[in-house]
Amino acid sequence: MNKLKSVKVKAAIDENPDFSTIGEYTDKAEEWSICRCCGEYVAELPEGHVEPPIGRACRYFNPFAAGCSVEEEGTEDYKLYGKQDFERAEAYNRGDWNYIGITAEATISYSTGNGSFRLEWLSSGGLWGIESDSGDEYLNELKDEQLADLKQHLERFNVDLSEWDEMTKDLELED
Repeated sequence: MNKLKSVKVKAAIDENPDFSTIGEYTDKAEEWSICRCCGEYVAELPEGHVEPPIGRACRYFNPFAAGCSVEEEGTEDYKLYGKQDFERAEAYNRGDWNYIGITAEATISYSTGNGSFRLEWLSSGGLWGIESDSGDEYLNELKDEQLADLKQHLERFNVDLSEWDEMTKDLELED
């Protein structure tokens, strides 16, 4: 039987996050885009407002607020949720939070014959696109889900899980 040597749960930065639930940056101003230099909607900018110069960063932000189809552009709800989306995206750009992925990993050993052993690593399927500031309770819930997925995976590879509970009872997310 294959022997379980170690288990860990890792959190890693998601290098290719999906921002579609927040919005998108653009250089093309639309009526309900948010001007990044002042944080106001283009439709509500005072007359004579000077457009920000084109630089390395996009000048406008189109919030997702209307993406759920319950908020119509220009309504108070749209304005409220759009500003929240904008602030969230800007916080991401400042490095206040990241998208992360969580995976559980196990090191196992098995006999190759002649009295020697080989180490292999198996992992859970992993979950990505998690907001790093989601809160400990939610992150621990996801950690437990990944451990359950890994355990199921290890069972299929005939790994001795007699020490599973002891190895996983106080596991913390590793960076």
